[in-house]
Amino acid sequence: MIAVELLTAAASLRGLVDAWLLLASAALEPNPFFHPGFFLPLVEELGWPTGAAVIVARERDGTLLALLPVVAGRGGPGRIVPVLRSAYNPTPVHGLLATPLLDRARAPEAVDAILDALDRRILPGVLLELVGHAIDGPFGRLLEARLAERGQPSLVLPGLSRPLLRPRGSGAAYLDVALGGRHRRELARQRRHLERQGALRLVANGPGEPVGLWSERFLALEAAGWKGNAGTALANDPRDRRFFERACRELAPHGALSFVALELDGRPIAMACLLREAASGGGAFVFKIAYDETFRRQSPGMQLLLEQLREIHEPPSPIGWVDSCASPRDTLYSQLWLDRRHLGHLLVGPRSFAGRVLVMAARGVDRLRRRARRRPDLDPTASSGPVRSGRGKTSPALPPQAH
Repeated sequence: MIAVELLTAAASLRGLVDAWLLLASAALEPNPFFHPGFFLPLVEELGWPTGAAVIVARERDGTLLALLPVVAGRGGPGRIVPVLRSAYNPTPVHGLLATPLLDRARAPEAVDAILDALDRRILPGVLLELVGHAIDGPFGRLLEARLAERGQPSLVLPGLSRPLLRPRGSGAAYLDVALGGRHRRELARQRRHLERQGALRLVANGPGEPVGLWSERFLALEAAGWKGNAGTALANDPRDRRFFERACRELAPHGALSFVALELDGRPIAMACLLREAASGGGAFVFKIAYDETFRRQSPGMQLLLEQLREIHEPPSPIGWVDSCASPRDTLYSQLWLDRRHLGHLLVGPRSFAGRVLVMAARGVDRLRRRARRRPDLDPTASSGPVRSGRGKTSPALPPQAH
C-alpha cells in the first residue's frame, strides 16, 4: 500500500533525510535540484516559500518512492481553480529542473499513486500542473504512458527549451559545426592573448576534496562582477550565501556537485558551479557561472565553455552531457551548444466529470491565447507563454515564489 501525503514544513522533510538520500541515489531520473543536500539548505536558509509543499509517496515501511515539491496557487479557466504546480522557477527560488524523484524500481506504481491521490482529492489542488520537467527523459516517457493507459484528462501547454551540450564525435568536429571560421579564429586570438599573460589551465575539484575554498573563490569572483554591482550576487545577501555554502558542503560528499575554473597563473578568471548526477558519465547542470570582467575582451566565460567542450569529448569524460539551465536566448550558450533540453508544461485533472470539464475548458482558453498571439488585433495580455527573469533565464508564467 502506497500512501501519498503533502508536507508543508521543513521540519517534516528533515525527518525523511535518510530515505530521501536513498531515493535520490536510486532515482529513475536524477534531479540534483531536488536532492536533500540542495533542497533543505534552500528552504531552511531562504525560508519556506509561500504556498510551497512537497508531495511524497511512501510504502508502509517508510520507503520513499516519490518526491515532488509543488506550490499551491490558482489556475485553469479564469485562474479560479486550486492548482498544485511543480516548484519550477529560476528566480528568486533556484528551481531549475522540476523532474520528480521516483524510485527506479517502482516508478510506475509511484506515478499511479500520485494520480490516484489527485482522483480521490487527497491532494488539495483540483488540478496538478507539471512545469519544468524533462520531457525527453525516462520520466517524460513514463508519464505520457501512464496518462494514456489510465485515461487521465490532461493538456499539453507550451513548454520551453534551453541549450544542452552533448558530445558529437570530436571536439574539433563539434566546433566546426557550432562556430564559423571567423568566430573560431577570433576566440583563438583571444586565447593566445591570455596565454601571453601567463599559464592558462582548466582545473576542477577532485573527488573527496573539501569544497569550502572553491565556494569562497566562486563567491568572490561573482561579487566582483556586474552581479555584485547590481546587488544580485550570492554574496550580497547573507541568506543566499549561507544557502550556497551549505548546499556545496552537503552535495559534494555525494558526488552531486563540482567546480571547474579557468585559471591564469593560478588566479580564476572564470568559474562554473555544476550540480551533478552522481554516477560517472552522468549529466551535469550549470547552476552558476562567473568570470573576471577585467579580462572581458578575451571572453573568459566563453573560453571556459570551450575548455569544457573539449574535455567532454575526451574519453573517459566524467560528464556525459551538460544542461546550461539558461534561456534559449542566452547568446553565450546558444551560439556554442548545439543540442537542446526540452522542458514540459502539462495540466492534469482527476478522472471525474469535473476534472474532464476543467481540462476541456483550459484547452479552449489555451486555443484563444494562441490565436491572440497570432492576431495583433486581439488582446495579447492573456498570454501564458514564458516570461523573462532577471537572471537571464526564462520560466513559465507562474505566480511569484518568495524566498
